[in-house]
Amino acid sequence: MEKTQKLLTIKQGKEIKRRRREFEKIHIPNEIVEEIMVRLPVKSLTRFQSVSKYWRTLITSKDFGERHMALEKSKGCKLIFVCDDFEDRAEDTLFLKTVALEKTSASEGDEQAFEFQGFNGFLDISESCDGLICFYDTKRAVEVMNPATTMFIELPLSRIQRLCIYNPNSEVQDPNPVPDPIMSCSQLGFGKDSVNGSYKLVWMYNTCPATPPTCEVLDLEGKKWRFVNTNTLDHHKILFNQRPVFANGSLYWLTGDEEGYATTQTKLIVFDIHTEMFQVIQTPPFITHDASGDKIGLCNLDGRLCISELKKDCKQEFWWRIEDTNTWERIFSVDLHSTSTWFGGITSQPLTPLTISRDTNKVILSLRYQDNLVALDLDPNSSVCHLYFSGYYGLVCPYFPSFVTCH
Repeated sequence: MEKTQKLLTIKQGKEIKRRRREFEKIHIPNEIVEEIMVRLPVKSLTRFQSVSKYWRTLITSKDFGERHMALEKSKGCKLIFVCDDFEDRAEDTLFLKTVALEKTSASEGDEQAFEFQGFNGFLDISESCDGLICFYDTKRAVEVMNPATTMFIELPLSRIQRLCIYNPNSEVQDPNPVPDPIMSCSQLGFGKDSVNGSYKLVWMYNTCPATPPTCEVLDLEGKKWRFVNTNTLDHHKILFNQRPVFANGSLYWLTGDEEGYATTQTKLIVFDIHTEMFQVIQTPPFITHDASGDKIGLCNLDGRLCISELKKDCKQEFWWRIEDTNTWERIFSVDLHSTSTWFGGITSQPLTPLTISRDTNKVILSLRYQDNLVALDLDPNSSVCHLYFSGYYGLVCPYFPSFVTCH
């Protein structure tokens, strides 16, 4: 019996060696290997980097990363949620949930737990730029993260953050006085230089009524905050507590009054990420000339600058700018009476479209500080709304997985 078992073991070992030799004879051209790998998800490619030096060099190359990201974008947008509704979560921990838009609902998706040291119940996120997202608040350092690879870096505190935690650096001279840092602060802008490809964080905040806003910029390569000249903004202030929108190489803000509140003289502030220069422009002609700033919506919709106005009849009309032109195209409208059921009965605040599904012809709508998302059918003969997702932390943004590094 033992002799028979030993013979079987020897035979099995020889068979394994024979199959290994046969496999090694199979030669797959590198071009075919690359074409296969570029279509794989980020998680798989992260593991495959340990297979060989060639595979690691290929996967981490700039060309491969750009091709992979282009293919990911062609598949359609995903949504990433910051969730805080899981039972028995560890302290200082939040969950990120990523879902593909083609799903009829967001009940299923990839979930990841991330620890945020010093998390005290409030956190904000930037827009996603090439798969990177900034997590921050006014009193803790910004963390730039790639959720797909789980890589992140912690940045130094900006001047406005130091002022908010009453820890100013006396060596830094403020261009303009900041009497109330917390009330002055807007949300963080995040974008990409369209010329050299560098990623920049931009924090703009109002100062004294007689002075223009202050702007701080950080280049991810240098990781150092610096002030940018804002004199061209003259007396214009940014609307309080808005998220700047990145589109076509620039960041956009709506203007407010001298204290940052909504006004009927709303304009657009534009910051070119490459030249780091500002300009103030009029809102498009389809926006009512005396529309209040809190009735105007501004966002990036599928890579284009999108602007909308909530009219007195509770109907909101959405337009986006045609690429490489100054012309605008009307894309859809929505009656907020049809969506208010899922947004606490609110019809007085403009909705924000997150993305449009190419397969189902539906747009996903959100409302700030509300934990529901609504899917609106764009078929003009339908206009049906249904609940898409409920019960997240209140933070969500369109997202594409990528290999872009934070370093």
